[in-house]
Amino acid sequence: MRRELETALDAVRTLPASELPAFIGQLAEVHAIALQRLSAPVPVEASGDRNADDVLDVDAAATHIGMSRKWIYRNYSILPHLRVGFGRRPRLKFRRRDLDSWLESHRINNGKHG
Repeated sequence: MRRELETALDAVRTLPASELPAFIGQLAEVHAIALQRLSAPVPVEASGDRNADDVLDVDAAATHIGMSRKWIYRNYSILPHLRVGFGRRPRLKFRRRDLDSWLESHRINNGKHG
């Protein structure tokens, strides 16, 4: 049995009976989240299939170009990006192929930028 489950089992054995309903509710939440993750589609990153047409969110774009989320938000205007949605907080999205092209155009060769 996993160590995490051993801890939960020990808690069930030692918790006062009055606290068990809340504990069971927390276990149900863990169960629901685990089922949700199992039924979700496998992310492209996890599957190893790297499609140039993929649209990435900020986290995936940051990972793809090797920068932080904070850097992406501060510098998104210099990156090829899509704004999805309206209002004060549209979502930023990035096409993998556009980021790859941007990276290539900003590669430094022999001390020259270009």
